[in-house]
Amino acid sequence: MPKYSQQVLKTLQTLKTPGQVTEVRILNTTKRTIAGYFDDHDQLIKAIEPYVGTYDIYLTLNPVKQEMLSRYHNRLEPFAKSTSADKDIERIAYVLIDIDPIRSSGISASKTEKAAALYVLKVIRKELRSQGFPAPLVADSGNGYHLLLPVDFDNTKENVDVMKEFLMALDFLYSNDQAQVDVSTFNPSRIVKLYGTKACKGDETTERPHRWSKIIEVPEDIIPASLAQLKQVIAKQPKISSVSTNNNQRNRIDVEAFIKKYDLDLAFQADYGTNATKYIFNTCPWNSDHTNQSAYIIQFHNGGIAAGCHHNSCQSEDWKSLREMFNDESVPSIGGEEKQSDVLIKLAENFQYFTNDIEEPYAAIPKDGHWEVMAVKSKKFKLNLMRLYYDQVHSTCGDEAFNQAIRVLEMKAVFSDNERPLQRRITDENGHYYYDLCNSDWQVIKINEEGCKIESNPPILFTRTKNMREQVKPDFSMSPSVLIDLVKKHFRFKKELDAILFTVYLVSCFIPDIAHVILVLFGEKGAAKSTTMRMIKRLVDPAKQDLLTMPTSKADLAIVLSNNYMPCFDNLDSLSAEKSDMLCMAATGGAFTKRTLYTDSDETILRFKRCLALNGINVVATRADLLDRSLTLELGRIPKQERLTERKIWCQFEEDIPKMLGAIFNTISEAIPKYDETVLDEVGRMADFTYWGYAIAEVLGLGGEVFQAAYLQNQDTANEEALSSHPVAAAVIALLKHRISWSGSVSALLRELELTADRERINKRVKTWAKDANVLSKRLKEVKSNLEEVGIFYDIRHAGNYKKITLEKHGDTGRLVSSLERPVETDIDDEMDTLFED
Repeated sequence: MPKYSQQVLKTLQTLKTPGQVTEVRILNTTKRTIAGYFDDHDQLIKAIEPYVGTYDIYLTLNPVKQEMLSRYHNRLEPFAKSTSADKDIERIAYVLIDIDPIRSSGISASKTEKAAALYVLKVIRKELRSQGFPAPLVADSGNGYHLLLPVDFDNTKENVDVMKEFLMALDFLYSNDQAQVDVSTFNPSRIVKLYGTKACKGDETTERPHRWSKIIEVPEDIIPASLAQLKQVIAKQPKISSVSTNNNQRNRIDVEAFIKKYDLDLAFQADYGTNATKYIFNTCPWNSDHTNQSAYIIQFHNGGIAAGCHHNSCQSEDWKSLREMFNDESVPSIGGEEKQSDVLIKLAENFQYFTNDIEEPYAAIPKDGHWEVMAVKSKKFKLNLMRLYYDQVHSTCGDEAFNQAIRVLEMKAVFSDNERPLQRRITDENGHYYYDLCNSDWQVIKINEEGCKIESNPPILFTRTKNMREQVKPDFSMSPSVLIDLVKKHFRFKKELDAILFTVYLVSCFIPDIAHVILVLFGEKGAAKSTTMRMIKRLVDPAKQDLLTMPTSKADLAIVLSNNYMPCFDNLDSLSAEKSDMLCMAATGGAFTKRTLYTDSDETILRFKRCLALNGINVVATRADLLDRSLTLELGRIPKQERLTERKIWCQFEEDIPKMLGAIFNTISEAIPKYDETVLDEVGRMADFTYWGYAIAEVLGLGGEVFQAAYLQNQDTANEEALSSHPVAAAVIALLKHRISWSGSVSALLRELELTADRERINKRVKTWAKDANVLSKRLKEVKSNLEEVGIFYDIRHAGNYKKITLEKHGDTGRLVSSLERPVETDIDDEMDTLFED
């Protein structure tokens, strides 16, 4: 058995009785929350083995009801949807006194910080024992220390409230500026570190190592403490009744100014619960002999103040006596007679307010010589405003006042007559292109035909989302000519022409406000499709979540498209007609509207024109209109002898990113004048991409005509794919295989096509097949341009009481027919729709 197993077993045998149910919970894993319910210690130890040393592992401190075993019995369930709630706890067996050193969140404690927590633990343990409390269990949580105080309480709200007040009292009495008692551990379903496992907060460093947790001390007899003993401690904290009546929010007393004015010996200040701030003094202002941090002032968020000292000789002292001692008549106040909402509005008066192109309110906030842009309704803007208020008055404001201020600021933006079209990542302004580096200084890259440079105080052009990551700074010394070699170094395409097309495509992604082709990558297993797409995303639009799954609803897809300049959808098998249509719209530009939440008639508009990328084993884009807008590129399988570890691949790639970006931006700069001069006789479906691609290929030294020919050939291949995947188009081509024309009614054509489909084994049990003559006309329109590309034309005219259709073949379609002499693959979802349609 692993070495840690003995410690874990000791924990379970100490804290749990035989057969008692325990929940194990592992948070923030690659499989989200992992949870399980155990009444078998051996099974529990075996189940956690893969996670020990990698993730923090917790267990419920109090016994869980037996019925919970039916969730995940003696096993761990990834992506667990259910974990223990307070109502699932049988009884309360322990009060957890969790003492943590004060440090930044998300990191392990240093040796010095942990020692500070141990000091507080020793003080609390000594004080509780002196007051007649039974001996608690002592545990090392890895980054701090726990006192587990045995109790035997019913799981009732009244008992839980006592535990809450008890922890609040301990925090008030014994926490200091280096370590504090966690006041949130009172809930019955509280989980605690599974002692014997490793604490894994943050990255492990020499200064802040990951440490093994363990139970340090177990009393010989575990005796429960009583409610009366807890209430004895609670009685020592300040009473609400002793709070100053001067709680007028519009004339708040500035406690910090008071302390400074009379030079009180402040030891530290800290939050006191969630609704107050405490100020603890080294020396008592009433009695200088009291030097053990016994004196305090507490200011509640409602403006009220309490003051006192723990020593018996100071029991009669309070805030009033403190002021009288200094003969204080005019205590400094905060905010004067201003309302909280007025203070908030004044703090935000130097912001710039405006709307975007769809009338959403925004503010630009000055910071360190640059502007940061936030939506007025966004959480980030509200938190920023709250921070300014707190820094000013050292307190929070009421919800109503805050909401009033937000509504006023929203009004200022809406009626500012100042509209600025904001973009994600890339945009243009007055003939200059800008690329947002997304760094904390809000720097951008400015590109024009004169060159490229980083600009530190750009115009207000961009808005950001939580998913966007910072881009590295480019190496502008790189020549455009090096880009193709760097692409071939990191990307593996089957054909040379595909590598050329991809290089041009990559540069075109940085051209703002054009209709971009949709990149469709395909290839067999082991062709590094996902890694390739991650690299493209890293170059163009770095994100915390780089690859996306296709959302199930149109509304969710619209949000994804709106929030990402380059949405990359990974490992797709198929696309519904609805999602295919939305991707087409996103490539060429469009908008999606939906009713705004909590309103009857207001609309939320999501507008986007995006660079899109898809990948799959096969060409996932099958509908003609989507393929028309696509660039389909095949990746080659990587031979076994050439495979590298992911770490090495990314180290090499990250090293070359500045070079690639420098070459890309220099290419765009040189391509701008060439684009204006380009005249083409033959243009692909995506005209902007064709013209820009020609200019880019010229600058890269690849040759504009080479690119143009490669793109048109790629379009032909896409056209063949569109025809081969469309059953009506495939049947029409097969029908004209040995004839040059056909004429008759639409109904007669449908009968002919059905016979041809049966003969050629073309699948008719899909949604894109025509079920009647009216639908046939619609299906033919879907592929009209694709059929014309291969020399098949049709015409529908009224002929008396029926519609006459004429099909004609111009030239030889034999090359294409051979590729279509295979059944169209069945889409199981389409089949199910067909089966249940009637």
